[in-house]
Amino acid sequence: MTASPWRTWTMVVLLLVAVGCAAAATVAVSRTPPAQVSPSSERPQSTTLQGPSAVTIVEGDSAAVIGRRLLSGEAIESHTRFELLALLLGWESRLEPGSYSFEAGLTTFEILRRIHFGETSPLRVVIPEGLRIEQVTERLAKAGGIDEASFVAALEAAAGSVVSGSVAAQRPPGTSLEGYLFPSAYSFPLGATAEDALRMMLLRFNDALTPRLLEQINASDRSLHEILIIASIIEREVVEDSERVLVSAVIRNRLDVGMLLQMDSTVQYAVGSAGEWWKRNLTLDDLSVQSEYNTYVSHGLPPTPIASPGLASIEAAANPANVPYLFFVARGDGTHAFAVTYEEHQANVEHYRGGQE
Repeated sequence: MTASPWRTWTMVVLLLVAVGCAAAATVAVSRTPPAQVSPSSERPQSTTLQGPSAVTIVEGDSAAVIGRRLLSGEAIESHTRFELLALLLGWESRLEPGSYSFEAGLTTFEILRRIHFGETSPLRVVIPEGLRIEQVTERLAKAGGIDEASFVAALEAAAGSVVSGSVAAQRPPGTSLEGYLFPSAYSFPLGATAEDALRMMLLRFNDALTPRLLEQINASDRSLHEILIIASIIEREVVEDSERVLVSAVIRNRLDVGMLLQMDSTVQYAVGSAGEWWKRNLTLDDLSVQSEYNTYVSHGLPPTPIASPGLASIEAAANPANVPYLFFVARGDGTHAFAVTYEEHQANVEHYRGGQE
């Protein structure tokens, strides 16, 4: 059976009105729980909406139910507009459950889009693998909501109350939290403090360490802190995933025979500064700088990780390949040539770098 022309035109008009209204509609929110709103009511245009709004959506909620809940939470001015816009975009049955936070000034479409894509918080930050702690701080500040100075202060003051329950509590006393801010995508709630953000990042690390990985770390005869140091070097040295266990083997083999690690990434960490945290072209002066992090002059591992390693590098650190390599040199295409003897290594250096190591 086909719909009558009158009904078809009515739906078209309603949808067009919904789109027009959504483009102009702004939202706002209230810090205090609002009064219950009748399912059929709309908010008067003169109503002033203020402050943040938190709305929870559960599995199975329809667009109509969600629209009324958003209206009740003072996030939107019209549940009808929300429902019709969801229908027009084909998202009415593709709205993600979760606890959402909305700031003032959003349109109905922006709120709908966040719910469709499951963006539960306006403060969403992606921390990729391989960043040093200063870069993590910069990213949090750039995303807004987490003040840089406050986060630095939280890092410096990190003690039992912040680290409690985190694997970071196992690190050597007096060491920084470098390497323990787990690289991941984070959604921080409105009003989150620097301490809240730090705690979330530290506890996310706990979630990432599976029982199997913890068993592998325990079987490696190295502490978690040492594994993270090795993993951070792997993260900065390796591009090709298959080489992670090979670089891990080089580090293990060099440590076993008492050789200097001579990893450029550790020198980059030692000489890095704002604007150039990872210096690309190291000089002879850089390679001779006196620092516990310069593995060209200091034996053993650096005192802390040099960056935040991802799971792949942590797994490689705990499970180095069973190979005798002691050297590697970049080929220039993102991969490395590995060698057992110094003579083999020098031949590789000559081939790939024209003798310039």
